Amino acid sequence: MSVEKRRELLLDAAFRVIARDGVDGATTRAICGAAQMTLSTFHYVFDSRDDLLADLVQRGTDIELSVIVEALTSASSDDIEGFDGIRIMLRESLFGYIDGLIDDPDREQAMISLNQYARQTAGLARLGTDMYHRYYEAIAYGLRRGAEQAGVDWDRPTDELAPLVVAATDGITLAYLNTRDREVCERIADATVTLLLGHVTRTGSN
Repeated sequence: MSVEKRRELLLDAAFRVIARDGVDGATTRAICGAAQMTLSTFHYVFDSRDDLLADLVQRGTDIELSVIVEALTSASSDDIEGFDGIRIMLRESLFGYIDGLIDDPDREQAMISLNQYARQTAGLARLGTDMYHRYYEAIAYGLRRGAEQAGVDWDRPTDELAPLVVAATDGITLAYLNTRDREVCERIADATVTLLLGHVTRTGSN
């Protein structure tokens, strides 16, 4: 088995253990047990537990961003212009996020635990900051692309609107993890769409 394959299996196992037991419970022994690997294999692949956790934050962020970008890309390709076009894009994007959350709630639970752990751990604190900055950048890009597709403008830079979307997805995540109620998540999404539409200005005939 290649080193890269072993790395992937250990990271998958770490997500499962952290979602179940929290970061404190994700000892190298517990992770190796979940991955059915030896401790020596762990130390062959990773320099330390913190090294694995840093990789885990990076991997989880990549997965979450791919979910968001895929939802934005799919929604912005509907060829519906004007106010209705941007409304549909926003709604489908947020509902796509909800679908991803429901498909893999353990990943989101693990990411919350990792973010809290990183903020409290010397040498890892920047990981949470970097994670959110990447979210902001990806969503700001998606909002710009959606507006271009629909032929509308935002009344302010998308860099200022992106944190609103991240706050909404954070709220959706916590609501679902605590209640497993999709309807609640959809209400949050719809309220966020209404809020964002207040920042849309029509252009041309739109």
